[in-house]
Amino acid sequence: MTENQKRIVFYVVMTIATLVLLEAMLTVLAWTSPRVAQLLAPPWPTVPDSRLGHRPSPGIRDHDSRGWRNPTALNKADIVALGDSQTYGENVSATEAWPSQLQAMMSKSVYSMAYGGYGPVHSLLLWSEAADLHPRIVIEAFYAGNDLFDSFDVVYSRKQLPELKSTEDGIQQQVQDAEKVEPLSKQIGRMFYMGNAGTFAIPLTATTATPVSLSGLRRVVTERSSIYGLLRRARYEIERDRVPAKPETWEVAKALARENSAYCEILATGEFKTILTPAYRLAAVDLTNVRIAEGLRISLKAIKTMQDLAAAQGIKLLVVLIPTKEYVFQDVFQDTSISLSRSYAALIENEELLWRQAKDYFDRYGIAYVDALPAFREELANHVQPYPITRDGHPNQYGHRAIAQAVASYLEQLPSTSSQRQ
Repeated sequence: MTENQKRIVFYVVMTIATLVLLEAMLTVLAWTSPRVAQLLAPPWPTVPDSRLGHRPSPGIRDHDSRGWRNPTALNKADIVALGDSQTYGENVSATEAWPSQLQAMMSKSVYSMAYGGYGPVHSLLLWSEAADLHPRIVIEAFYAGNDLFDSFDVVYSRKQLPELKSTEDGIQQQVQDAEKVEPLSKQIGRMFYMGNAGTFAIPLTATTATPVSLSGLRRVVTERSSIYGLLRRARYEIERDRVPAKPETWEVAKALARENSAYCEILATGEFKTILTPAYRLAAVDLTNVRIAEGLRISLKAIKTMQDLAAAQGIKLLVVLIPTKEYVFQDVFQDTSISLSRSYAALIENEELLWRQAKDYFDRYGIAYVDALPAFREELANHVQPYPITRDGHPNQYGHRAIAQAVASYLEQLPSTSSQRQ
């Protein structure tokens, strides 16, 4: 063997040894440090979960080592917040989401376990994880906009907690017949995508990165290698802010609404301007649809089960009722010269019925709740818009403030009142 060959072999051996040593060091660090484990985790917005369908990933900024959107993974919390993207804080910063604002208002630790696409059934599936934090209070955020669909979907389509299904043969047959005509996910997806074909799915959150299906050695490397995880993280951090997202302007929002006038309605007054999507919201709240009605029954039964678990564990359950954007703006829209469309009027009728039935149910079973609608409308009365100007139905930071204030006002009265509602 020549000197050059010996030198090449030496360099190869040293390189392999260095890589093995680095891999071992990173692996040990990941085992011992949640922060390092987060750093090496895939930067996908979600990870698969056999029961929930999906969970938030610990590899995303502002997520803790368990994957939830908190500064750190607490071992104990005064309050745990369960819910969907309205609680997670889609399109607002982590500190602007209402659980964080509630923590600042009350000086109590609030741990968020919310994520997009979750409903009361998901919260029930997460109950043990929430209870492990030994909270004094668990808050279930019940959102009119899509929780009935989410509850129906996880029980009927994903086949979780089948005991929550209706025991009436007639109802189950009606559900099967309706799904044969058009699956509920496709019906709602058609409204969400404004007439374009598509099945309703959870939008990716916090990043556009998505996992890729791999096989063989490459799959082993991407899933198991700590060095690969470190390089993947470096690339993600470099590319993430390379092209910052541009906020949608009012002119762009209006143009999109006019192009899709069957699905969008423009609200523009001297004070407020936004795009509303009553047809899409109606599809997820239409109680004349047997599947949505079943979703409401399942949601209420899941919340009642959480109430029973909470009582047995010395925890107080509080349900916060979160209205749709369209319901919040109803009075403002009616004050304009534009009359409510048929779908908007039907949405309001169904949402009012939804909340009446829910409140009657909660009163019957002694389940504490607070309605966030007055707090939202108080923001409007104070000339503050609690939603963005786009068709996005998630609250902005002021809308999250309204929810936090409604919850804080209720909780502050607990020692001096026995009332079940705000």
